[in-house]
Amino acid sequence: MGSCLKKLSGCLVLFLLACDAGVSQPDVGGETGGDPDLSAYFIVPTLCGDSEGPDCTSLRLGDAHLTTSNPAQGKLFACTAGNANAPGSDPARITWIDWAAGTWNLLAKPFLPSGSFSPQPGVTNVSESGGIRSIEVNNLPVDGRIGDWPMSQYPLLSAIDRNPGIPAATSITFNLPINPVVRDTPTCTSLGAIGVTLNGVVLYNAVDARGNDAVAHEIVDEFGGHPAMSDYHYHFLPERLDSESMADGHSGLVGYIRDGFGLYGYNGAGGVELTNADLDECHG
Repeated sequence: MGSCLKKLSGCLVLFLLACDAGVSQPDVGGETGGDPDLSAYFIVPTLCGDSEGPDCTSLRLGDAHLTTSNPAQGKLFACTAGNANAPGSDPARITWIDWAAGTWNLLAKPFLPSGSFSPQPGVTNVSESGGIRSIEVNNLPVDGRIGDWPMSQYPLLSAIDRNPGIPAATSITFNLPINPVVRDTPTCTSLGAIGVTLNGVVLYNAVDARGNDAVAHEIVDEFGGHPAMSDYHYHFLPERLDSESMADGHSGLVGYIRDGFGLYGYNGAGGVELTNADLDECHG
């Protein structure tokens, strides 16, 4: 899951996703009986197919791994426990979560495909002055990769997650210390933006408004984002953004957390994919 805000240098594994193509046209209706066939909306992330990656058919469900008291390895240190009455996906329609085992199958989860939706281009401007790094974004992807919102065009998907949002440009500025200092006491992660990617889209922590594992429960587009009303955001690092490496094979910089520490991709030194065991209680 996500991270506490204390030390976020190193790699921050928020969750994996690639962007294999799904269908490009809205569906026209649901099934007449039994579970609907969602296979047209499945994707196959690269991280799920290599020899180092996780078993994407049995990922740990993060619902029970949230803490509001103290940070702990393998848990999300959140400021609030979530609101059980908040809007979100319909658990009765989720077929990819094994509730008894506490796992979920990413390869059997639907993602909103790309289509005709085309918002204005994403913008990211980075400047430095007086020890402050200012990052200005319009919260739309610079690479232009975004799903076919609104999801209401896809009845099979909107029956599961009735997210009515449509992404729109929103000017946001992050003023971050160029030389961040590790705090003596970790700070919890709040709802809303906890960081920003260099792709121009903000990063939320790993839970939805109910306090559940957002990536497991909510439907996002095949490029890794979804809107809260008009505010597009990621709950994890889309795999395609982890595209550059340092000289030692470590993943390159992909963004910043709001305390000023860098956000990196999925590989550590030598290009080896990281696991929770490699990370501290703040996921750094």
